[in-house]
Amino acid sequence: MLRFAKERRANVATTFALTLVPLMTVLGLTVDFTRTEGAAEQAQYALDGAVLAAAKSLQDNESNTKIKQAAQQYFDAASNANGISATCNSVSISISDDKTSVIGSVTCKQPTTLSNIVGMSELEFTRNAETTYGVGKLDIVFMFDTSGSMGNDDRMDDLQVAAKKAVQTIFKTKTKDKDDVRIAVSTYATSVNVSDTYFKAVTDEEPDQWECTKWKRNGKKCKNWEQVTDTCVTGREGSQKYTDAAPGSGAWIDYETTDCNSATITPLTRIQGRVISAIETLPTSGTTAGHLGIAWSWYLISPKWSSIWPSDAKPRDYDEPDSTKIAILMTDGAFNKDYMSGGDSFAHAKKFCDGMKAEGIVIYTVAFKAPQAGQDILEYCGSGSEFSFKASNGQQLEDAYDRIASNISDLRLSH
Repeated sequence: MLRFAKERRANVATTFALTLVPLMTVLGLTVDFTRTEGAAEQAQYALDGAVLAAAKSLQDNESNTKIKQAAQQYFDAASNANGISATCNSVSISISDDKTSVIGSVTCKQPTTLSNIVGMSELEFTRNAETTYGVGKLDIVFMFDTSGSMGNDDRMDDLQVAAKKAVQTIFKTKTKDKDDVRIAVSTYATSVNVSDTYFKAVTDEEPDQWECTKWKRNGKKCKNWEQVTDTCVTGREGSQKYTDAAPGSGAWIDYETTDCNSATITPLTRIQGRVISAIETLPTSGTTAGHLGIAWSWYLISPKWSSIWPSDAKPRDYDEPDSTKIAILMTDGAFNKDYMSGGDSFAHAKKFCDGMKAEGIVIYTVAFKAPQAGQDILEYCGSGSEFSFKASNGQQLEDAYDRIASNISDLRLSH
């Protein structure tokens, strides 16, 4: 009996010993795979940043050598900061032939612990990242307040500096085609000046017309002339009041002649100088019919208005693949001038913004030294809280436009 018990204990010990090896192997593999997965995740984060750093260098027209150096330096710094336990080879960077994509790859080896039992001293993994360099097709409109208050406290000077930098940043974005990024300018004060070029097309009236309201006794000479049309327009009434329907029967734009400042609209263009010139010549006079500025921002990028604008300024269809429409709305005051029935400038502006967002237009807003009412309407119009900016001085205004431009121009990562 004693002999049987001893043999039994010996068998149990042998069985336990035989079982322990696979158990330790499974445990070792589990521990090491978990550590490797964590290292791979950290390496991916570092590679993502490295590829973006390379793309930024490409955007700055650096040489291939400097582009690769930028990627490696970022990867090394991120790896050290995060304490990646794996040992990684140099980052491999390649640039697409059309220079719209940067592709990165890195292979790393993670030392094992318990997996050494089965002869696995390290686990290897490779991570990849790619930037789609560029932003697809963009129709962008900047809306600028040119009312009299913009002449106070160097506001217009600050706006011109900030807006020009934003325009330059956006146009610097790499695209596949030179016409992929276009910018329009919508200006407003008491009304919107559409210039001689577009007045008849949107009102069905000739611009700059005068009529005699009082004749001299002989009936041959006019004693008093009255201007009946200028080049400035207001809103419209009827069923198309808050839509982007093209001008025409039942949808002509109304006009006025009492206060028409010199700022004119600029249709979509890929020519940076044309946009910069429009910004540099912005005047300051009049009141703030903000809803009209918003309406014309919409019209300038609406495909329904294609017949109005020059052939190279025709807005893309709303559903065109890989395209985005963006409006950047700005004011320094409360919307305080109105011509349309059924509400005030604030109420009309909300309806125009609703219509734009319903068509998928992304709306950024900038309230510059604006009172609460001005801030409120722009916050309402923005595509989200992260799309609305406030600025109380020139530097904050520059920062706001810079963030908007950077958001628009952001590189897109894919793995």
